[in-house]
Amino acid sequence: MRHPMGYAVTVVAALCWGASGVSAEYLMSRHGIELTLISFVRMSIGGLLTLACVLLRSRGVSAQHRDLVCAPRNWRDLAIYAVFGLAACQITYMGVIRASNAGTGTILEYLGLILIVVWVCLTHRRWPRACETIAIVLAVSGTFLLCTHGSLDSLVITPSALAWGAVAALTLATYTLLPARLIAAYGADVVVGYALLIAGLGVGLVGRVWRFAITWTPDVILAMVITVVLGTTVAFTAYLWGVDRIGPVKASLIGSLEPIAAAALSALVMGTSYTGVDIVGMILIVGAVVTISVVDLLRARRVT
Repeated sequence: MRHPMGYAVTVVAALCWGASGVSAEYLMSRHGIELTLISFVRMSIGGLLTLACVLLRSRGVSAQHRDLVCAPRNWRDLAIYAVFGLAACQITYMGVIRASNAGTGTILEYLGLILIVVWVCLTHRRWPRACETIAIVLAVSGTFLLCTHGSLDSLVITPSALAWGAVAALTLATYTLLPARLIAAYGADVVVGYALLIAGLGVGLVGRVWRFAITWTPDVILAMVITVVLGTTVAFTAYLWGVDRIGPVKASLIGSLEPIAAAALSALVMGTSYTGVDIVGMILIVGAVVTISVVDLLRARRVT
C-alpha cells in the first residue's frame, strides 16, 4: 500500500469527526448546554486554531493568503459560505443530534452527498448514471428503514428528528458546493479557517450566547476539547494531510467511516441502542456514499 500514513491519518480524521458528534450529544443531553453555544465555541475557536495552523505551516502570510483577504469579492463569498454553508450545516447537525442521537444524526446528514449527485444531474441536464441510480435507491431505502422500520403507517424517529435530518442533509450539500471557487483558488484550509471564524461570531451574535452559562466540570472540558479541537482543527488538518498523500477520492471514501464511527461511539459512550433494522438502514445509506466514492476512484484511475 502506497502512502500508508496517508490512509492512517485520514482514518484518524474520520474518527475525530465521529467522536465530535458524540461529544456534542453528551454536552446537550447530559449537561443541557445549548446547541448555539456549542456551535459558537466550536466554530470560533476552531477557526482561530485552523488559521494559526495555516500561519505556522506557511511561516507567515503567504501570497495566496494575502490575495484571499485583499479582494472584497472574496469576503462576500466567504460570508455567504459562512452563513449558508458552515453555520447552517453546524446548527442543523447539532439539531438532528439533539432530536435523535449522534449516530442517526450523522447518517441522516450524509444523505446530503446524494443530494449533490441529484444537483449535478439537474445542472448538467442528464439522467443519473447506473451507479448514481444505485446509490440513490440505496439511500432512499436506508432512510425508509431508519425512519419507519419498514412500516408505511408509522415513524420510529420523531418528526422533529426527521425534519432536522432533512435540513441537515440539504445544508451539507450547500456546505460542500458553495466554497468551490474559493477553495480552488486559495486552498481549503485558509478558506475554511476564515469561514469558521465568521460563522462562529455570527452564530454567537444572533444566538446571543452570552445568555447561557457553562459549568466547566472535567467531563465538560474533555467533551469540549474533543468537539472543538479534535472534531474541527485536528480532523480537518489530518484530512487535508491525507488528501495530499492519497488524493481526494480515496480520502472521501475513507471519510465514509465518520457515520459508522459516530454510531458505534454513540452506542458505547451514550448507551444508544440500535435495532437490526436500524443497522441495515445505516449500512444502506453508507453503502450509497461508498458507491459514489468507489466509482469516482475507478474513474480517477482510468484518467491517470
